[in-house]
Amino acid sequence: MMESFLPDWAPNVHPLIIHFPIALWMVAVLFDLISLFLPKDWLNNMVVTLYCLGAIGSLAAYLSGEQAMDIVSVPMQGELTAGTHSDWGHYTLYYFIAYAVVRLFLFWKEWDKKKMVAIALFLFGAIGMGMVAKTADLGGKLVYKYGVGIKK
Repeated sequence: MMESFLPDWAPNVHPLIIHFPIALWMVAVLFDLISLFLPKDWLNNMVVTLYCLGAIGSLAAYLSGEQAMDIVSVPMQGELTAGTHSDWGHYTLYYFIAYAVVRLFLFWKEWDKKKMVAIALFLFGAIGMGMVAKTADLGGKLVYKYGVGIKK
C-alpha cells in the first residue's frame, strides 16, 4: 500500500525518511556548538526542539528500515553488513531517544544553562552524530557495494 505512493525509482520509503533525522541531528549539533559561544534562550529552545524532532524522526527511520529489510533482497556477501547496520540503527535510535529525554529534563530544570552541563550536552550530541555516521556508512555500503534496494 505504501509502495504505491513512492516514486518509480524508490524500492521502499526508508531512503526518503532517513535523511530527515540525520539533517535535524546535524543542525542540532551545529547550533548546540554555536550556543556554547552565544548563549541565547531562543537558540537553546531551538536546539532542544531539533534534538527532540530528530529523536522522533529516528523512530520513523528505524521502523521504515525494518520494513525495508523485509522487502529488499540482500546478497549473501552483504548479510553481515545488513545485520551490523540494523544493530547500529537500534543503538542510534535508543541513544537519540535517551538523549532527547535527558535533554528535555535538563531544559525543564534549567540545568542546561550551566556552562559545564552545556559542554557535556554538546559532546554527547556529537557522539550521537558519530553513531549516525557509522550507521549511515553501513547503509551506504549496503546500497553502493552490495546493491541492496536498487531497482534494476
